[in-house]
Amino acid sequence: MGSFERIVYRFSRWLNTVSGVALVAMMGLVFVNVLLRAVWYPILGTYEFTGFLASVTIALAVAHCAANMGHVAITIFTDNLPDRLRAVLDFIVSVLSSCLYFVLFWQCSKYAINMYHTGEVAPTTETPFYPFIFIVGFGILMLALVLLNDVFKSIVRMVK
Repeated sequence: MGSFERIVYRFSRWLNTVSGVALVAMMGLVFVNVLLRAVWYPILGTYEFTGFLASVTIALAVAHCAANMGHVAITIFTDNLPDRLRAVLDFIVSVLSSCLYFVLFWQCSKYAINMYHTGEVAPTTETPFYPFIFIVGFGILMLALVLLNDVFKSIVRMVK
């Protein structure tokens, strides 16, 4: 379990770095587009590329956020519970969440494969949609793996 946790957390950190690069690229694209719009012609497809980069930014950052417990958690009801009962509740929530995200990954992958076969592309730049859908699905898979690691940690806390 320790090596699984290390691998998942390191990979989620690396994906978070890629997410940051996508965010900087998105900001640079918008900045250059605004400058070019003022002096010459804007970059064709900026709206589409911004959407693609935004999907990459969010999808690849969410697993790292979950690994660092960065999401909002309302614990007003569980703060005063015994540790073992809290561990059981964490276990149930983590199992349900990881199952949900594994199903979302599966559906995202099916959708990306469908988009690949139909050949659907963005209207302005004719950029295919399926690579970005695969990236979103991969980010969801990483989130599911982080939550699966939380399942293991909850089991350890329940046994103690």
